[in-house]
Amino acid sequence: MKLIITSIFLIFITSSTLFSQTHSTFYQSIVDGVKYDSVLNYLKKVQSFGVKSPGTPALINAKNWLVNKYTLYGYSNIQIDNFTYNGNTLYNVIVNKTGTLYPTTYLIVCGHYDSKAGGGGGSPGVNDNGSGVSIILEIARLLKNVNTEYSIKFINFTAEETGYTGSSNYLNNTVIPQNLDIRLVFNIDEVGGVAGQINDIIKCESDQSSPTVNNVNSAAFTDTLMTLTSLYSNLGTNNTNAYGSDYMPFQSAEYIITGYFEDNQSPDVHSSSDLLANLDTSYVFEIAKAATGATLYLAQAYENTNIIGEQELADFIKVFPTPVNDQLNINSSVPVYKIEIFDVQGRLILENVLSNQFNNTINFSEFQNGIYHYKLSDKNGSILKSGILVKA
Repeated sequence: MKLIITSIFLIFITSSTLFSQTHSTFYQSIVDGVKYDSVLNYLKKVQSFGVKSPGTPALINAKNWLVNKYTLYGYSNIQIDNFTYNGNTLYNVIVNKTGTLYPTTYLIVCGHYDSKAGGGGGSPGVNDNGSGVSIILEIARLLKNVNTEYSIKFINFTAEETGYTGSSNYLNNTVIPQNLDIRLVFNIDEVGGVAGQINDIIKCESDQSSPTVNNVNSAAFTDTLMTLTSLYSNLGTNNTNAYGSDYMPFQSAEYIITGYFEDNQSPDVHSSSDLLANLDTSYVFEIAKAATGATLYLAQAYENTNIIGEQELADFIKVFPTPVNDQLNINSSVPVYKIEIFDVQGRLILENVLSNQFNNTINFSEFQNGIYHYKLSDKNGSILKSGILVKA
């Protein structure tokens, strides 16, 4: 939405950040799969729907298109979050990708798919926010079969232009009642740039508002986002204040947020001129690469280098019994070098290099009853198997 042009910039962070990033050849191989033609075709489709405001057939058509695209990309866990606004039924589209190590901790990658009503007949919303929608679709396409330690929710919110109605509804009726464990909200809104200008900077947005409880964490994640952007794209970055988009309800509820927003702010948003011809498609493409690399890192994606498939691997490594009592057994037909065990908060509580790489026992007698996550890896650090343990 971004109704106000802000000139507030965050002072450069000089203290050490929470994260350390280096270039990953595996991540780069995924980023290299971002297709300019895919991004362009998404933008053309968004424009073809016209004005996507509450109560319009265009908004329903856009919702159906999104569901069809995610289904085509292989996602089956797609939730439609229905709610009523001014007598109209509206729909948030929520696509779930389950993490292997922290299945109940979520990275939310979000952006709204509605557009502004009024003002010369309303806006087709190609920049605001077809640009963000296109990028989220491309990230979801590329990450479908990539292992991630954290779960991801790709969310296309509706009714952002009415005051974050869709994201507020989801927060208040799902996130808070279910006490969802959210690692980070990564929002992508209005990143199309301006046709005819040099668009080579992306704003990376951090929480600088009250309540301030998560401002330090947001600053650290945003600093990480800036580094990742430079690693996986040709874009420069500015660190700016987060405002005016779907991360704000989460910010108010003290969740950690970050986001992307265009540096050259378009004069065409919220008008009938918010069209494909007035934004920079190469800029959107470059941001799609940056956002894909960032999502891979923030969700802690990893490469399965085993010759056998992941499902077949379950037949080669047995972890038992379930539930665990005093002893955990690991029997494997492939070499297992190390086991790591984490509590439900993701804290490492045991790390053992295994003396026998095929048959091992782990003393579980001093573990308290509860739920744990485990990860088995080979000598190169590649994850062979991960899952959940219950001590009863």
